[in-house]
Amino acid sequence: MSPVDMMDFDFHCAQCGRSSGGEAWHCAGCGARLPRADEGGRDRGGTGGAAWGTRQVAVGLLLFLGLLLLAAFVSGGVGAFYPAKERALATWVGVHVLAWGVAPIVWFLGARRSAYPLRALGLTRPRTGWALTAALTAGALGVSLLAAALYGVVVDVLGLEALRPPEVDDDAFFSGAAVWLTFQAVAGVTPVSEEIMFRSFALRGMLRDIGTGPAVVGSAVLFSVLHLEPGIMIPIFFTGLALGWLYVKTGSVWPCVAAHAGQNALALLAARGW
Repeated sequence: MSPVDMMDFDFHCAQCGRSSGGEAWHCAGCGARLPRADEGGRDRGGTGGAAWGTRQVAVGLLLFLGLLLLAAFVSGGVGAFYPAKERALATWVGVHVLAWGVAPIVWFLGARRSAYPLRALGLTRPRTGWALTAALTAGALGVSLLAAALYGVVVDVLGLEALRPPEVDDDAFFSGAAVWLTFQAVAGVTPVSEEIMFRSFALRGMLRDIGTGPAVVGSAVLFSVLHLEPGIMIPIFFTGLALGWLYVKTGSVWPCVAAHAGQNALALLAARGW
């Protein structure tokens, strides 16, 4: 590997987390020996090094669980002030509380440890080119939609009422022109915050420690379980697999956001009968 190729990757000290260039042998902060790209130091997911690992991911997901509870408490209280559309307002407020809470979790436990935070999180242009990226994104969205459809058929055939996905009724939507606020929250803010949490932070951190396959599966499991709704955990697991694969293939979180937003928007449109 040439020096130019090696400089395409950041290596991070396991002792102090400081980022060093690809040609460095020892940490400039604490002096500990660093892995080199030609010694297996290159990230097994092929997306470059990450300055955080499974320990930070575990702490971050515990904080995210607490954030879910906080969002439910806050949104429930605020929703009571607008009885006509209590559920719609509660959803909108809860989505934004989660989004604002995810940002500091991801920053303090992960991104701030890197010399290039945006690159570390995959908040960069896909490396696969626009045409291939569009095809991969469409493929991931298609797999996710197919998994959800098949799950619905199986639940209906077997009569598993407890595992039936919850209905999205009119109470979940704002009225009139304000309906765009529902789409803004569910198909806009939610995909960004969840993809940064589960792909940019959780999957990326696990890639470094346990490799591509286990990391993609593990992040999909966490993505599913932390939705806290039995009726959607199984299809969301397959969505998580598709989005994790998409993140690893493209090296960017933006295709994942696009696929996630597409699925949420289609679900809202179907619920409205449009």
